[in-house]
Amino acid sequence: MTKNEKVIVFRFLSYIKFIFTATNQHGVHSPFVYDYVTKCLYNKEKLKLPITSKVLVKSLHYFNFKTVHILGDKKMLEAAIKKFCTNVTFTEINADVLVGSISDLKNDDIVISSLSNDTMVLLDDIHKDQISLESWNRLKKESQVRVTLDLFYCGVIFFRKEQVEEHFKIRI
Repeated sequence: MTKNEKVIVFRFLSYIKFIFTATNQHGVHSPFVYDYVTKCLYNKEKLKLPITSKVLVKSLHYFNFKTVHILGDKKMLEAAIKKFCTNVTFTEINADVLVGSISDLKNDDIVISSLSNDTMVLLDDIHKDQISLESWNRLKKESQVRVTLDLFYCGVIFFRKEQVEEHFKIRI
């Protein structure tokens, strides 16, 4: 079996596991996450974007975030943000949202402990391969991480100190 075939098989099996273990808003007991899922992620706003970009744009609007730090070279993502979120600026430090793929996070010098309580991290490709999924699971165990949402296509991390630590798998 080629490397590409192994990746395809891994993603397929990972998706099957995800479908059987994920829930919708009815499995969420956190008011913060419930509101985020129902009022933001399940919002029927018509955006012709890849799923991760839709999650980002909807989250930027929902939380009224003003600054974004994009990890890696994501010109299409930057263009989508400029098109749909005209009030958002791009910054390298103290951003409201940190966005990239899970592999970008490993290659960047971002230290999780340096992010603020209200920062949101959105990571694409968390189920891309075994290494990416292991990286996602390691991130979930960081002491500063309080809430994670595994959306299969991407993962969302919140650092809200006032929040009980919870990890969700949500179908979108």
